Amino acid sequence: MARISRKGQKLLEEFQPGEYRIYHVAQYVRLSKEDNGKDDSDSIENQIGLIQKYIQEKPYLFPVGLYVDNGYTGTDFDRPEFNRMMDDIRAGIVDCIIIKDLSRLGRNYVEAGEFIDKVCPFMGIRLISINDGFDTAEKSNNSELGISLKNLINDIYAKDISRKASSALKAKRLRGEYIGNYAPYGYLKSPENKNKLIIDPETAPIVVKIFELRASGMGFERIADYLNTAGYPSPGRLRFQRGIITNNNKQGENLLWKRHVLSDLLKNIVYIGHLAQGRSSSSLYQGIPFHWVKEENWDIVENTHEPIISYDLWKQVQTINTEHKQKAKECSGKYSKFPPAKSLYGKRLVCADCGRPMKMVRSIAKGGTRAYYNYKCPSNMEHGDAFCPKKNIRASDLDQIVLEVLQKQMSVFLDMQEVFTKLIKAAAEKNKFSGAAAKIRELNQEYKRKKKLCTNLYTDMKEGILSKDEYIYAKKKYQADLEFLKQEIAELESQHEQSANHAIQERKWNHLANAYLHAKVLTAEMVEAMVDKIIIRKDGSVDVILQYMNEFEELIAECKKLKKESA
Repeated sequence: MARISRKGQKLLEEFQPGEYRIYHVAQYVRLSKEDNGKDDSDSIENQIGLIQKYIQEKPYLFPVGLYVDNGYTGTDFDRPEFNRMMDDIRAGIVDCIIIKDLSRLGRNYVEAGEFIDKVCPFMGIRLISINDGFDTAEKSNNSELGISLKNLINDIYAKDISRKASSALKAKRLRGEYIGNYAPYGYLKSPENKNKLIIDPETAPIVVKIFELRASGMGFERIADYLNTAGYPSPGRLRFQRGIITNNNKQGENLLWKRHVLSDLLKNIVYIGHLAQGRSSSSLYQGIPFHWVKEENWDIVENTHEPIISYDLWKQVQTINTEHKQKAKECSGKYSKFPPAKSLYGKRLVCADCGRPMKMVRSIAKGGTRAYYNYKCPSNMEHGDAFCPKKNIRASDLDQIVLEVLQKQMSVFLDMQEVFTKLIKAAAEKNKFSGAAAKIRELNQEYKRKKKLCTNLYTDMKEGILSKDEYIYAKKKYQADLEFLKQEIAELESQHEQSANHAIQERKWNHLANAYLHAKVLTAEMVEAMVDKIIIRKDGSVDVILQYMNEFEELIAECKKLKKESA
């Protein structure tokens, strides 16, 4: 048997079986809010450095993206960068994830285990956890019991942290310490004590102005218009300008004053020097999800900081708020004989300019004898033409337009149904005659056989049966054969699948046509079944985008092709 040199042996040791495949790597890094800023092994920089060093030592790992969730908990997977990584996996950009350790992936025992055991194999993802010595491509190195215990420990650790944090935060709230992520509008966190509020000289006068306008009897919409016209920054816009980025202020400079923002501000006791905290709650260690807490259970501590407005002004505003709320309730009851405004379309109906869902508005005719229902752009209603052009369409007119579009589409289907049936039968006969299913099975078996031979090449080289040059040549040849087989299988499967899809689409449209073709009134069920999106433009035009349109157009194209061939 031929002897291998020490240099060649070192090369072989570095080149492990199965590593001829190039992996496209997502470098995933996570740091929770509690650990943010700490200079330890879990810091963002250290995690990235560890992963990049690991990749540099493995020539078959090709980095395609860095995904950093900074300040996000590991107790669930609802994180922006994790979601972006999953989108890239679904798009075929990523087929390998590398993390520092399993706790970076998640601290929820059930969800982390589900991801490793089910999601990764299903999506064909290789997962490498460096510090745990865990690699899903090396089954012999992975102890399922060990991984389960590791995940369980992470879960217990997260719940223990949750219990301790909940107790500590409760104690701070009861001592009158402010624990919010950022100060309320009109205040700043004290540089000396982040749990103490001090007055913000830039925005406190705006708070006073808002309370004075409300005390004069001005409504929320008029106050919002005044503030937006005057250029006073809304809370979200102010945070954006000061570099505080949250999930709610990504629109930046476009964030304006709105009714709900003013409503919350005008009833907050923070402006008379008191703190009301603990208004929402969740508990990982008790298994309690996020929920709003009843007002009687809030943690309220008085005289914790300097007030911005007087108690008399605050009380006057609360009285006005109560009176307006009562008046609105009475008016609502007065016209209860008319159905409330309820849209058939939900978020499917949008404004062409601002993209927000159109709002259905009920208007009562003079004398209270009749109600009108219109769809309007909420941005225009709140901020006027300067922010978004006016759009207003009567609900009954829109319903009729959508109904006619749906029925026209179903009529086109019925006109072509005979051709559809012929098309499907012809495709089925062609598949049957060509033995497509059997051919696919045969090619798959050949693919598996050659893949096994390719994998065994390394062993043959190590045992001296093949030289290095013979190994490289044979590997390239097998890989080319495998790629050719893969393309041939994909093409046959595509043809087979297309034939099956045509039959499915024909049945789907046949069901829709039978159910809705002769409908006299548009219903929410019809919209749900057939409508993807409706766009309202400022010139009054309406774009109705239907579901399944791509498949429908493919069927039409095939039918036209079949007609042409048989002519």
